[in-house]
Amino acid sequence: MPEEVKLYESPALRAVTGPTIRPGGLTLTERALAYCSLPTEAAVLDVGCGNGATVAHLRHEHGLKAFGLDASGRLLGTGRNATDGLPLIRGRAEALPFADSCLAAIFCECVLSLVSAPQAALGEWRRALAPRGYLVVSDLYARNGGREVRPESGALMSCLAGVTGSRRLYERMRTAGFEVLLFEDHTPLLRRLAAQLVWAHGSMAAFWKAVGGGCGDGCLDQGGRSGYYLMVARRGADDHG
Repeated sequence: MPEEVKLYESPALRAVTGPTIRPGGLTLTERALAYCSLPTEAAVLDVGCGNGATVAHLRHEHGLKAFGLDASGRLLGTGRNATDGLPLIRGRAEALPFADSCLAAIFCECVLSLVSAPQAALGEWRRALAPRGYLVVSDLYARNGGREVRPESGALMSCLAGVTGSRRLYERMRTAGFEVLLFEDHTPLLRRLAAQLVWAHGSMAAFWKAVGGGCGDGCLDQGGRSGYYLMVARRGADDHG
């Protein structure tokens, strides 16, 4: 069985994206923070925090009580070595080690499309969010409304692993008990990253070779079919059955 290639762990990608490992870096994080207006010392969680770059930013630049959770021991180790004492936890998005209704916001940036059971994860995030708490998601989506595709074992694990259309995203949020407050297309950030990767490696094919994966469904350009979005949703104040 071929070894699974995790794009987000690749030095070739991080050399271009920097420590945030996503299109636009902290641009959409800042946009969401301006929209949500979280109070200082609010407890927030970055699901799929990688090396903790966003966690450090939330704590040091915005005064938030931020925690990070990720399944990659490699990335968490990098983050702990870089910033001593940063509260980074190894765990799964579908099983948060947090009490009910204890978080003011959850950030999930270029991660939801990687989660094997997205609806279960959304239910878990709703459980941990306080009533009226915010869920901030940025990720790839199918601009043509295409069907979701998940990789088989051994396939390249990238943000394109579980891309779906905006209508399906809205349905998932409603089913999980979230109200969508904001949905913005930020596809230029994705195109900029693709251009940076081509500049750094000569071509997308050369980039995929550098990370050890094939091109196929993992290409960032996808013939213009893939876009990049920011969504801000809110947990309702009443219980969700």
